[in-house]
Amino acid sequence: MRIKEFFIKRYGPLQEMSYTLSNPFNLIVGKNEDGKTLTIDALVKLLLGRNVRDFGRTIDRVEESPEGFVVIEGDDGGEIKLPEQGDLTTVAAVTASECRNIFIIRDSDLSIARESEFYTTVTNRLTGLRTEEILKTKEALREIGKITPSGMFRDIKDESVKTRVEGAKNLLGAVEGLAHEMNEVRFDELEEETVSTLEGIENSEREIERLEDARKRDTYVQGAETLNKLTTALKQVAELNVYHEADGQLWRDCERDIQHCTEARDTLAAKLKRNEEELKAIDTALRKKTREFRIFDDRKKHIDEVKAELNLYEMKRSDCVQREQRITVYFTMAMIAALLLGISLLGFILKPSLPFYVAAPVFFLSAVFLLIPQLQQVRDKAWLAGAFEKIKVSLAKFESIAENVDQIYVYLQQFDEAHRARGDEIQEITRRKENLEESIAELRNKAIPNEEKRITDAKEKIDHIQRTAGVDSWQDYSKGLKLKQQGEKSLEREKGILQSRFGMKGDTWEHTIAYWNREVKALEVYRDKAKGIDCDEDVVTQLKEAKDASKARLADLHERMAAFRKRLEEIEREANKILQLETEYLHCKTSVDLNAVRDKLFAFITDKEVTRDAVLQVMDIFEEIEAEEQEKVAELFGTESPITHYFTEITDGRYDAVLFNQGSGQIEVRRKDGVILEAQKLSGGAYDQLYLAIRLALGERILQGTKGFFIMDDPFVKADTARLQKQIEVLQRIAQLGWQVLYFSAKDEMKDALKTPIKRGTVNYLEIQGIFL
Repeated sequence: MRIKEFFIKRYGPLQEMSYTLSNPFNLIVGKNEDGKTLTIDALVKLLLGRNVRDFGRTIDRVEESPEGFVVIEGDDGGEIKLPEQGDLTTVAAVTASECRNIFIIRDSDLSIARESEFYTTVTNRLTGLRTEEILKTKEALREIGKITPSGMFRDIKDESVKTRVEGAKNLLGAVEGLAHEMNEVRFDELEEETVSTLEGIENSEREIERLEDARKRDTYVQGAETLNKLTTALKQVAELNVYHEADGQLWRDCERDIQHCTEARDTLAAKLKRNEEELKAIDTALRKKTREFRIFDDRKKHIDEVKAELNLYEMKRSDCVQREQRITVYFTMAMIAALLLGISLLGFILKPSLPFYVAAPVFFLSAVFLLIPQLQQVRDKAWLAGAFEKIKVSLAKFESIAENVDQIYVYLQQFDEAHRARGDEIQEITRRKENLEESIAELRNKAIPNEEKRITDAKEKIDHIQRTAGVDSWQDYSKGLKLKQQGEKSLEREKGILQSRFGMKGDTWEHTIAYWNREVKALEVYRDKAKGIDCDEDVVTQLKEAKDASKARLADLHERMAAFRKRLEEIEREANKILQLETEYLHCKTSVDLNAVRDKLFAFITDKEVTRDAVLQVMDIFEEIEAEEQEKVAELFGTESPITHYFTEITDGRYDAVLFNQGSGQIEVRRKDGVILEAQKLSGGAYDQLYLAIRLALGERILQGTKGFFIMDDPFVKADTARLQKQIEVLQRIAQLGWQVLYFSAKDEMKDALKTPIKRGTVNYLEIQGIFL
């Protein structure tokens, strides 16, 4: 499987970039800022589609998907076009993570992301191990037991198992201590005395209630008599009910409004006349400006046609400039072909032979073909001259004298500004006209009619009051109003009596009287109660004193029991917080409740600890299995592994083993002197050589016998000349074995190092086509 070609139609600033990969080893060179990194990003996105998240945010320099395609050629010669027919994860059955960590090297970084986890995943895939499932099972067991990896109860949000279990143990001790203290002070006897004291208070309250019935009976009798007197007084005042203080005030307000509205109406009428005169003048000016603008607008249509011709002229001129250099080369080549043609004809004349016979037509056709662009350029220049003269003639109609394109653009810009200024002036006059029209309509249709309506409404209100009261003047109405006020004062006495007894409720006399009637009616049930009993306030006082004494005793009992009740409440609150029962709330008010809380806490502690112990036993079994699984990961490495073979050869035997430390999950190497070093402690060049070897070996294992490709972005920037040459030899060898290498570089060292293979044609040399803006 190899990449036959790829085409980037558009990706950010990259446009129309096509690459054909003819050899297994392809060196693609581009200078800085020529688009090398963007070309790699586009290629990776075309290969993987949406599966690029393992590459991180660095692959999203351009926030868009590339337009283009990649042609993949299989070992059988068949071709697959991506992304039209899928992506690399489906075509080659490799994951995006494997592409990131094996086949694609970006930003000169040969390191492997999430290294230990990645080796485990690859091993699982190649050997059928289930390490990940074991880890998930252990996590599920910890979830069941609510424990941390160390075996302790965990304390995460919304669970707090550790805190709850410890709290339950502490609370259980507090429950035992409180139960002992309650038994010593005879808490049950204090509760019995509290009940008897409550009964005494209830007896006193019943006697007070009988005396209260006698008081309500007397209130009913007095209230009924006063209510009858009030009803009689109301009938006397009803005859003057047509007079109201509010109507009198309304009469005075309406007379004032009539005067104010008349003045406002006259002011608005004067303003209306001024606006109408101004509108007439503006309308005349607008018609004149509009006529002038139409003439100017017709001229703009011709100017727009000239702009279109000018744009076409500019496009043609740009094309001619771009072809100028190429045509010079073609012309030189045509002269050479003509010279060779003359030599061929001379040779044919002097010594006729087949080579001269064949060469003469070939050189003749080459000269003719190479002169065609020159003729085309001459024709285009003639067209440009004619087009420019036509533009100048068109603009001359508008009194424009332009000798070059810049002067034409200046004239067109000045014309557009003048056209826009005239349009803005008409819009401003139109807005002023519209504002005046709106103001006139507002005055004529709303403001003045509103004032006239307010005058009419005020007069109608005065007429209505006069008709209702049956009077002709304000003086007559004032007299009737005073008589009504005197009658209402006479009602205040009866009202005061009723209010002192029953209070006041209602917004009107009718509502208030209805309320008092209801109150008196409600007391009617006491008319025959407590007969022969007078409401003696002294007796009521004695009963209240006795009740207060009992309440004092009850408060003393509560105070003695308060400390225990408070502790019971605290235990209740803490127990419910710890147990978090879903179906019930656990109460703790008595010693019996306290025993029930103790049983619940003991059961909670036992359940959590038994579950934890069972989970830890099962996890011990899975950890033994996991240890055996990790030993199989190490089989990818070792002295006889392909990784060691590649690394030893690349480093000229300075290292003889690549190992995997199961304890730390890190890669280690062994020097030929036996010293073992962590991968992170290697020099930059040796580190890159190590991870190139790992990628080569894992690539062979992943593809299982078939060959693929490596996309490399300057992976050897840290290597010295000798190491670089060695690494290039390794890449050439794997290319000979059937692997395809796409080596992207911005370094001249790579081009120099591969100069000889490029000349021989064993290395395909390509250059980044550059960013086209």
